Parts: sequence; structure tokens; C-alpha cells
Amino acid sequence: MTQLSRHGQTAREYWETYRPRALEALGSPERQAAYFQELDLRVTERIGELASELLQELPVEQRAAARRATRSRAQELVYAEEIWLEKEPGTEHREM
Repeated sequence: MTQLSRHGQTAREYWETYRPRALEALGSPERQAAYFQELDLRVTERIGELASELLQELPVEQRAAARRATRSRAQELVYAEEIWLEKEPGTEHREM
């Protein structure tokens, strides 16, 4: 089994905490692992692509200094779409 990056690990932990029924609905542990491996790759690629797009919007002389902040912003946006999905009822009080 492929090791998950921090993106996949974060997603898995979030689902275990806030989306346990959705996690169970994915099926067997093998199917769950495959889902999070694919999600991990997709999130990693989307963060890279979005960070590049955001950097291209900046003047060339500002890009090097803004690289880290731009990547953080891209991660924030992608996580909001891919990982921080709606919490299931009854899990709102839990903490990761």
C-alpha cells in the first residue's frame, strides 16, 4: 500500500472524525485506502497547479517572495473543496 502524504492523512483523519458514515460507505478497508490514495494525489496535483496559476497573476519580481504564501493559499482553497466537506450531524463537537 502506498504511503499517504500529509494531504491524504489529513483527509483520512477528517473523515474518521467528522464523516464516519461516509467513510464506512466507501466500503472495505482496501477501497477506503484506494479512495484516500487517489484523493491524496488529486489534492497534491491541484495544489501545485493552483499555486502556479496564482503565482502567474503576480508581477515577476514578486513571485519568489510570494511562493510560500501562494502555496498556502492554494492548499487552503483546495482543502475547502476536497477535504473539509460538510460534517455529519452529531460530529460537530469533535476535535481532530
